[in-house]
Amino acid sequence: MNSKRFDIDARIEENIEIRPDIFLMRAYCPDIIKEARPGQFCMLKSGLIDSFDPLLRRPLSIHKTDRETGQLEFLYRIVGRGTKALSMQVKGQRVHVLGPLGTGFKIREHEIPIMVGGGLGVAPLLFLAQELAGRKGVLILGAVTKSQLLRLEPFKKTGLEILISTEDGSFGNRGLVTEVLDRLLVSLESDAKANVTVVACGPMPMLRAVYHLCEAHKVGCQVSLETIMACGSGLCLGCAVKAKNGYLHVCKDGPCFDAYMLSWD
Repeated sequence: MNSKRFDIDARIEENIEIRPDIFLMRAYCPDIIKEARPGQFCMLKSGLIDSFDPLLRRPLSIHKTDRETGQLEFLYRIVGRGTKALSMQVKGQRVHVLGPLGTGFKIREHEIPIMVGGGLGVAPLLFLAQELAGRKGVLILGAVTKSQLLRLEPFKKTGLEILISTEDGSFGNRGLVTEVLDRLLVSLESDAKANVTVVACGPMPMLRAVYHLCEAHKVGCQVSLETIMACGSGLCLGCAVKAKNGYLHVCKDGPCFDAYMLSWD
C-alpha cells in the first residue's frame, strides 16, 4: 500500500494499563487515520525521552480508529525501555508517531474472513473487524486463561461471530485457537471454503499451525508478523523473513503477508 505517511507529535488522550504490563493508548492523529488501513502500523517514541537512548521508535500495530474524534488506539505490552517510557505517559502529553507504515490486510468483497488472534495478537485485528462490521465473518480469540483475554467488548460491538478459546478451559472452548479453527474449517462445505480467507496474528508457533491448517483445507491465509524493527521503512534490512523465493522485510513488504509466500519449515 502506498498511503501517505505523517511524522507528528500527537496529543495523548488516554494511556491506561488494562492488564499487568499491557497498555491501551489513545492519541489524536486525524491525518494518520485518514490514510490508515487495517494491518498497518506506526512507529512510536515517548515524548518524555529527549535523549537518543533508546534511539529508535517502537513499532505498534494500529489497534482501532475513530474517525469522528480523530483518535488512534495502540495496544502494547512493556517489553523494554521504549515501551516502558510509553507506558509512563499520561493524558495531555505528547508522543512521537510516524505512520501509517507497512502493508495491511487484503480482504476482497466476496471473501468471508475468519480472523484468528492469540494473546496480544488481537492488536491489529480490531481495526480489521471494525472495517468489516456488518459483513459475514468469524473471529476466533484465544488466551491461556480467561483473565488474559483482551478487548472482548469492543470486538463484540462489531457484530461479527466470536468464538473464544482458553487453554485451561476457564472461558469458551478448552484448548488452542487452532483447534477451534480446524473444527470450523472441517464444518464448511467445499464451495464455502473457496471464498474463505483466514487472517491470523499471534505467536509464531500459532501462525505456523494456522498456515498448515489452511494449506490442508485449501483456503486462503494471511498472517501479520511481529518482529523487531529498527527503521520501519526498509532501510536497515533488519526485519527480514524467509520467503519461498528469497527474503522479504516485515516493515516494508508486510507486516501482513499472504502466508503461502513465506517459508514455514
